[in-house]
Amino acid sequence: MDAAQSWAEVGERIAEARLAAGLNQGELASRVGLDRTALVRTEAGDRRITALELFHLAEALGVPLAHLVSRPPASLVSRRSALEESADEASRARYRLDARLEEHARHAEWLVGHGYLVPPASDVRLRRTPDIVDPVALAAAARQVAGCPSGPLGALADVLERFGLYLTAVDEAAEGASLLLKGYGVAVISGQVAPGRRRWTAAHELGHHLMQDEYHSDAGVAAGRDEREQLIDRFVEEFLLPEADVRRVWSDGERDEQAPRTIMIALSASYRMSWSAVVNRTRRLGLIEPEQARRERADTPVRGDFLATYGSQPTPDLEAGTTGTRWRQAALAAWSRGAVTAPRAVELLYGALTEKELPGRTLGECLP
Repeated sequence: MDAAQSWAEVGERIAEARLAAGLNQGELASRVGLDRTALVRTEAGDRRITALELFHLAEALGVPLAHLVSRPPASLVSRRSALEESADEASRARYRLDARLEEHARHAEWLVGHGYLVPPASDVRLRRTPDIVDPVALAAAARQVAGCPSGPLGALADVLERFGLYLTAVDEAAEGASLLLKGYGVAVISGQVAPGRRRWTAAHELGHHLMQDEYHSDAGVAAGRDEREQLIDRFVEEFLLPEADVRRVWSDGERDEQAPRTIMIALSASYRMSWSAVVNRTRRLGLIEPEQARRERADTPVRGDFLATYGSQPTPDLEAGTTGTRWRQAALAAWSRGAVTAPRAVELLYGALTEKELPGRTLGECLP
């Protein structure tokens, strides 16, 4: 990504990050030990700032330092509105998530550019006419590529890497966003929401990636879903919980005289989907009536229900800091070959390891 070309650009980035953090100029100035007038001049691009001041500003604003001194991708800028002093929390949350998306994209570009992360080649089974998309067929093809035509999918960060989509979960409230880069993509999702919702959002970003949407954000889409979002939702439910799987499990459960609720609890646990998503899926497939679906949605299973029916709770997935296996291996390869420092390796791993936990390396082998 390009570096900012002027102090005015840096000032604009600081001002946007301040608004996203919900701070006024006086509050931010106080946090970093500046006079308010100095901050006003900084945001206007009339005052140069030191590296130390930039560090303190980034820390106070909760954004990566690089975010303040680089330009965002053009595709990202074109899809969002500039923040105003009156911005609502949804707009601020979207900006903060985009800041994490930019950071993740910078890391991916470095790992790919230096040969540590190698995106997979495009699979012919996934090629579609851009304007004609059958979401069910696309989901079936994606499962074939993932090596799991049926049954529960494993850790989704690993699954998405097979499509060249590198995902991480972050400690932000906005649900998810993705960006298409050169031959691969990056995505970030919220690690704050429930595990089933995290998997849904991750698969949603995969849908946009496979449909080659240049930039997409799930923040605020619930307010008005367009036809594209509906197509993606159809892709997600078939990808995460195929119709054939549901009907097979349902038939087996009925043969064993299990109640519909018991079957749905087993589906929710084994496929690691939210209760509401499973209820909605079975209703749309005509397996339960709308009135029963309404009652079931209002009666979310508790831990004891899962233990009694399935024997265990669903295994949480995509917690904050999660990345895929190939991403972690790439970051550790860069460390072992002496290409990055320990703090930089920890940064690339999003805190999955501490500096003391990094594996040993023989720097002599890395020297020219």
